[in-house]
Amino acid sequence: MSAALGILLLTAAVAVLLAAGRMRRNQQLLSDANDEARAALRVVSRALAATGVGGSVYAYLDDVGNKQQRAALIFTNGAAPLSAPDMPQAPDTITLLRYAADRRSELVENLVGPLLRLTPDPRLSTTPGVIPDIFQAGESALVTNFQRAMLLPVSKHELNGPARTVDVETGLVNPVLLQDAQIPIEPGSSVFPVQVVRYRVLHVPAAGNQPERGDLVMETLNPRTLAVLDQSVLARDVEDFQVQWAYDRNDDGVADGGYSDDGPTGTAIDPGLTFARVSISARTSAQLVSDKGPFEAKGEMTPFERGLDLGGAEQPPPSGYRRRVLSTVVLLKNLAAPRI
Repeated sequence: MSAALGILLLTAAVAVLLAAGRMRRNQQLLSDANDEARAALRVVSRALAATGVGGSVYAYLDDVGNKQQRAALIFTNGAAPLSAPDMPQAPDTITLLRYAADRRSELVENLVGPLLRLTPDPRLSTTPGVIPDIFQAGESALVTNFQRAMLLPVSKHELNGPARTVDVETGLVNPVLLQDAQIPIEPGSSVFPVQVVRYRVLHVPAAGNQPERGDLVMETLNPRTLAVLDQSVLARDVEDFQVQWAYDRNDDGVADGGYSDDGPTGTAIDPGLTFARVSISARTSAQLVSDKGPFEAKGEMTPFERGLDLGGAEQPPPSGYRRRVLSTVVLLKNLAAPRI
């Protein structure tokens, strides 16, 4: 009897330990999915909020030397499955100017050739984060008087100590060719270090024991060709990335008619474009389990099980995976130059 009782107690203790282990594993998977998606949402939201600093449209020279114009924010509504049938969501894509935090300069001389003369960072060199010559590797210069703007590649930059200026060479691109004769960019215009970046979901095929997944990536692009220069993963196991837009044309601080998929896609941006709602559906990297195997949704699936609601489009099949659906609303400050 004592032995039997001991076995029962030991069995119960083992069952409790196994249940605790499963719960800890499940909570860790959910926490990882939540933390990565939340951090990615913060990065995208901050970039969106700052996009309009230099106006909505900028001039640039393409790779063959022709003058072009491009919007500071370009949206592509996702129209194709990421990977059917397991991950059928249709991710959106946004391409925008990403501004360097806390760095800004001013033009101190007229544009005369492929050289910009700017003011340096005015803060003490001992201040954390100070970059006296303003630019870092891979950044471009957005020069703007907040009515017109131009984007210039930076081939070299150095601090001219005695003159207290920063000399920025723009390589083969002559900024004079990008001037607008009616509204020229003159000394005193603002200069921002920027990168052209694209946020999108990239499908990663299954490999070994790792199931297929989608990664939300930030791609740094060549400002003249939009070719990918660098790619970094913001969040793994993302099933969908959506951006919806709202307009406030009467300036009452309230969205007119709610949110829609109609966003900025060309060089002309509606001055009434005021809000962006960014949503990320991230699933756990592995299935959650119970003592009977993988969890399964019972009855109608909630957003926790199914991910984002695509308005009737096909949803992921029930499985042991669980999803964190995160969303935030971004105020698009100064997105269109007429509102500055």
